[in-house]
Amino acid sequence: MDVIFLWLVTIVLGFLLLKQLYRWRSLPPGPWGLPVFGYLPFLDPEQPHLTLTKLAERYGPIYGIDMGSTYAVIISDYKLVREAFAKDVFSGRAPLYLTHGIMRGFGIICSEGARWKDQRKLVTTWLKSFGMSKHSVSRDKLEKRIASGVHEVVQNLRENNGSPVNLSDMITHSLGNVVNDIIFGFKYDADDKTWRWFRQIQEEGCHEMGVSAIVNFLPFMRFISPSIQKTMEVLIRGQAQTHRLYASIIARRRKMLGLQKPAGAERPAHDKLFDEHPEGFIKCTKYSKNASNDEVHFFNPDVLIPSQDECILDKFLIEQKRRYENKEESAIFVTDEQLHFLLADMFGAGLDTTSVTLSWFLLYMALYPDEQELVREEILSVYSEECEIDSSKLPKLMAAICETQRIRSIVPVGIPHGCLQDTYLGNYRIPKGAMIVPLQWAIHMDPNIWEDPHIFKPSRFLDENGKLLKPQEFIPFQTGKRMCPGDELSRMLTVGFMVQLFRSFRVRLESKPPSTKEMQGKVGVTLSPPHVLFVCDSL
Repeated sequence: MDVIFLWLVTIVLGFLLLKQLYRWRSLPPGPWGLPVFGYLPFLDPEQPHLTLTKLAERYGPIYGIDMGSTYAVIISDYKLVREAFAKDVFSGRAPLYLTHGIMRGFGIICSEGARWKDQRKLVTTWLKSFGMSKHSVSRDKLEKRIASGVHEVVQNLRENNGSPVNLSDMITHSLGNVVNDIIFGFKYDADDKTWRWFRQIQEEGCHEMGVSAIVNFLPFMRFISPSIQKTMEVLIRGQAQTHRLYASIIARRRKMLGLQKPAGAERPAHDKLFDEHPEGFIKCTKYSKNASNDEVHFFNPDVLIPSQDECILDKFLIEQKRRYENKEESAIFVTDEQLHFLLADMFGAGLDTTSVTLSWFLLYMALYPDEQELVREEILSVYSEECEIDSSKLPKLMAAICETQRIRSIVPVGIPHGCLQDTYLGNYRIPKGAMIVPLQWAIHMDPNIWEDPHIFKPSRFLDENGKLLKPQEFIPFQTGKRMCPGDELSRMLTVGFMVQLFRSFRVRLESKPPSTKEMQGKVGVTLSPPHVLFVCDSL
C-alpha cells in the first residue's frame, strides 16, 4: 500500500514539475535569481538601469527576471515597447508596494481601469483647453503664463551681474511657480517659508522613493530594516503633509469660486484639519530623515498670489460639483482624496521631469559651447524679440533638447506597466501581474541604433536639410495608451525657458566639469545631474 501511495505521489509531483518546466519554457529567457529575493541582490542599487542593460545584451530585447515577489519583463526594443503599450492588456500598473500600498491606486500615475481612464480624459481635455495643443486658440495665453516665470529668472540673473549661481535651483523655483499657476491657480513669493518647506518635502520624497525601491518587491523589509522603516516614515509623513497643504489651498479656491464641498466627497482624515489654529491655518512640520528636531510653522493661504487664468483645480472642483449634484456613479472618481493624489501627481511629474531635463540641458550646453552657439544663433535669428514661439522654427534647439533626453534618459528604466491578464508578446507568454519595464536607457544608448551613443551630438536629430527628425526609437515620454499626457506642456516649458535664457545670456560652468562618474547622474524617481554652479554672461 505504501509503495502504491509513494508511486502516485511521485507521478503527481513529476507531472506538476513537468508542467512548471513547460510554463517556464514559454516565458522570456532570463537569469536565475535567489529564492525570495530573485535577482534583486545583483542589481546595482545606484545605477540599476546599467545592470538591466547588460542583461539585455546577454538575453536579448525581451527577458524576464524575478524581483522579489514580482516577476518583471524587461523590454529594450522600441518596436516591442510600442507594440506592448498600444494594447489594453499592458495598461495596468505593476503590483508594487509603493504604487498599491501607499498610493492605493489614487491619482493618475498609479491608478488603473475606470478611474485611470476617467482622470486621464479629464486632465487631457483641461490641458488642451489651456493651450497645450499646437493648434489651440489658447496657446498664446499659455505661452504668456510660461514667459512670466522666465522673466523672473532673467531679471534675477541680470541683478546677479555675472556671479556664480545655482541656475538649476533658480529655474526650478520659477518653473515650479508656472506649474503652480497652471495646476492650483496660485503662485508663491520666492522667499515664502511654506514654498521652501514644500519643495524640501518634494526633493526628499523623490530621493527616498528611489532609495526605498526594494520595498516595492519585498514589502516585508519595512518591518525588519530600520533604515527602510525610516525611509517609509519620511514618505508617508511627506505625503500626509503635502495633502494637508493641498486641502488648505482647495478650501481657499472653493471660497473664491463660491462652491461648497459636496456631501460624500469629504476626506474623513481631514475632518478636524482646520481646528489646529484659531484662524484655520494649517500646521506645517519641517522634518528631515537625518534631523532630530522638527520645525513647525502655520500656513496662511491668503499669502498666495492668485492667478486670473484657468487652472486644473478649478476645473476639477466644478466637475466635482456637477457629478455630485447629478448623482452620477462616476462621482466616486472626483472625491477630495482623489483630488489630493491627482494634484500631487501632476505637480510632481510636471515639475520634476521638466526641471531635470532643463538641468541636464544647461549642463550639456555649458560642456559643449560650440553647440550652445549654434542654438543661440538660431534663437536670435528667428526670435530676436519676444513673441509666440513655434518650436518647429527652432530645429537646432529642439535637436539639442532631444539629444539631452536621449543621452540622459530622465527616467532610465521608464515608467513600469502592469500586465492585466495572461497574454503573449514577442512569442513569449507574459503572465498576469507581471511588471513590464520599458528600458529607455538601453533603447536610447543602443549602438546598433545610435552611432557613438555616449557622445553628445544633437545633429543626429537633424536631416540633411536641417529639419528635425523624429526617430521611432526615441521615446522620452514613452508611448501608447499611458503616454505622459503633459508631454506637449513639458516641451512648451522647456523651449519657453531656453529661448528667453539664451536670447539674453551665454552659459558656462563656474568650476571644472563634472567627472565621468558624476555625469552618470543620481537615480531617484528621475536621473538627476550633478550639482554645479553656472556663470551667465550677459550679451
